Amino acid sequence: MNIKEDWKRATTQEKQKLIEELWQKYAYEITGGYRSDRSKIIADYIDITGENITTSTLSNYTQKMDLEYLYATRNDPEHIRHSVSNDGSITSSIRQRMSEKRVFTNRELLELHAINPDENVIDRIVSNEWSMTNADGDTYFNFQSKIIAKPIVANQMTLEEFREIVRVEPKVMKIETKGIGTRHLVVGLADLHFPATRLEDLKEEMAEVMGIMENGYDIIVFEQLGDLFESSQMKASVTLAGTILPTADMAVAWQEAKSFYHTLIDHALMYCNKVQIEHACGNHSGNMEYPFMDGLKDRYSLLEEKKVEVNLHNDYRTAYRIGNIGIMLSHGDTVPLAKLPLKFASEYPLLWGDVEHRECHTGHKHNNFKEVDIDGTVMRQYPTPKPSSDYEDKFGYNSRKFIQLVEYNNDKSKGTYEIG
Repeated sequence: MNIKEDWKRATTQEKQKLIEELWQKYAYEITGGYRSDRSKIIADYIDITGENITTSTLSNYTQKMDLEYLYATRNDPEHIRHSVSNDGSITSSIRQRMSEKRVFTNRELLELHAINPDENVIDRIVSNEWSMTNADGDTYFNFQSKIIAKPIVANQMTLEEFREIVRVEPKVMKIETKGIGTRHLVVGLADLHFPATRLEDLKEEMAEVMGIMENGYDIIVFEQLGDLFESSQMKASVTLAGTILPTADMAVAWQEAKSFYHTLIDHALMYCNKVQIEHACGNHSGNMEYPFMDGLKDRYSLLEEKKVEVNLHNDYRTAYRIGNIGIMLSHGDTVPLAKLPLKFASEYPLLWGDVEHRECHTGHKHNNFKEVDIDGTVMRQYPTPKPSSDYEDKFGYNSRKFIQLVEYNNDKSKGTYEIG
């Protein structure tokens, strides 16, 4: 029996092994891998086995081998390409077959490229990988890498030197904090609605606001943005527009509002150079807010230091300045927030033109708060800390309740606090 007769009884695995041997015999390198001369493989296969094999059948055996062979023989020096430049840098390319996907450290990558990691460092890396499945159904990963390594110079830090530096305990630095006593704090107080809000409800918020004041500021501004009280009258529960409200004890409201403001202002005076009180009339209690502000002005005018300034007026809008910042206040029930910049420019043109940063602050919407920049003017609509009422439930303004504080330097806002 001749050899060709034996091949007629050969198994599929034996025929595949023959094809792999012929593939390696006629393999040649191409960009990105290896390819083999299929016409020569077919001719030898027919000559050895006496059986014909088509190109499509051969491709089923060899399509994965065109790249696979090179990775399987990676350790052969001819498959690691090195070129050395005049400056000593080494350009190297490599292909490797791996049984699992992994990430190499720089040192491991140098070793894979047969470059001494104790004498060279990687300057640039281009690597990629892709998975393949061989004829046996085994999945493996093909790794291709090109690097440029450069020699370690005499004054370059080695890995061991770096480790020693990392192990050294750092020295504690004494840094003088900047901003203490030079920044400004604006406390946005909108829609407190005493006595719908009780002083007991605000104790935690007051404590947190007082704690922030202790950071130390140049100016602390209290913005009373309207609706300080629930009612516009002492003996009746009614808004300025005549809307009848649930009964409100306005004598209690007045006393608790005094305690609230006196407590915060007295504390602020210990941690700033100046206190400013700005306000805008609200739709609930605008006519009650004027005498309340007048009472604050009388109380703090007795201080010898003259550190408290109350901007006393009976208007729906006002504007003031801190540093290079101009701020307009409005309760928010008359002019919509988005239209306030034009009112600011037309009603306070000198202030508008003399500052570099401009803001408009309102309340009224209770918890429908926002902060947005419209054409360079920052719009802030403050929330309320008051407990929810039927009004908030009706319009969906009862998701969160808090007081918002904004910290500024002389040119812009630096951060906000949400208290509650």
